[in-house]
Amino acid sequence: MHLFDRFSLGPAAEIAGARPLGNGALVVQARAARAGNVQVYRGDEVARPDLREVRIYRDPDEIFRAESLRSFGHKPVTLDHPPEAVTPRTWRGVARGHVGDEVVRDGAFVRIPMLLADSAAIAAVQAGRREVSVGYTCDLDWTPGTAPDGSPYDARQTRVVVDHVAIVAQGRAGPDCRIGDADLERRLAEAEARAQTAETALAQRDGEVAALRARVPDAQALDALAAERGALVADARRILGDAFDPAGLTPESIRRQAVARILGEAETTAMSPAAVEGAFRVLAATPRPALSHQAADPLRDALRDHGPAPRTPEAAHAAMVETLRNAWKPAGAR
Repeated sequence: MHLFDRFSLGPAAEIAGARPLGNGALVVQARAARAGNVQVYRGDEVARPDLREVRIYRDPDEIFRAESLRSFGHKPVTLDHPPEAVTPRTWRGVARGHVGDEVVRDGAFVRIPMLLADSAAIAAVQAGRREVSVGYTCDLDWTPGTAPDGSPYDARQTRVVVDHVAIVAQGRAGPDCRIGDADLERRLAEAEARAQTAETALAQRDGEVAALRARVPDAQALDALAAERGALVADARRILGDAFDPAGLTPESIRRQAVARILGEAETTAMSPAAVEGAFRVLAATPRPALSHQAADPLRDALRDHGPAPRTPEAAHAAMVETLRNAWKPAGAR
């Protein structure tokens, strides 16, 4: 029985992977047969006009049988199906190329190399005609059954022998079978994988940059923070000496250490951070000779002078103002 099974050559872009020969011929790869599926034929296509349609199972054991695979080799490639089987008598009028002998199994498909040696066939493929239809003979075993995927069938193919492979406008089996250079397909898959990896890396980098920007102030803010700390350290060194090392200290710790040098540890420990900051500002504004804890220091004495009863904040502030007002006078004139 003579049958035709059609398969897609694939999108036009894949023809770019074909291998042109020096004489203008074109070598392409195509999936030309599929196994393990059920295909539907009209009843009159399989000599059963009494049936509207017939479901035929393409048994992998038959499609991939060594004799069936070998039957693809060196068979003519035609542009549409010829009206009869291709023989030496008809070959010259219908052949547009031929199938190579490197016929292999490709998963559930048969992959074949095709040499297109006719300008009309090459132009048709390059213009978008992407379907192939395999003409072959086979026997049908009319024992009904169920395919492994659960599809019922009315008959199964046996003794498949290929007659020709035709390039047609529309195929039966859809886009899973297509022309395309095997090496090109591998390179395209590798390129796609590399692109996905690069895209993932870029997304990760964008996330890291966003996180870092959220954690680190901008350059202007950093400059302002650096200037503020530099002024603080300079004021602290006027009190603590040039050897003072502020590394690892917070601004509050620097101020408290400087205040403690003049007022003493006990006095400074009882002071709140705000009080320490106020005392530090006064001490930082005091001329350096007056900061010596060896000489008499009215400010220090005023801040240390608890008296018989705790002094109010107003009284302490007044004493501090008075001290600053007279700080410029010689010691004997105060």
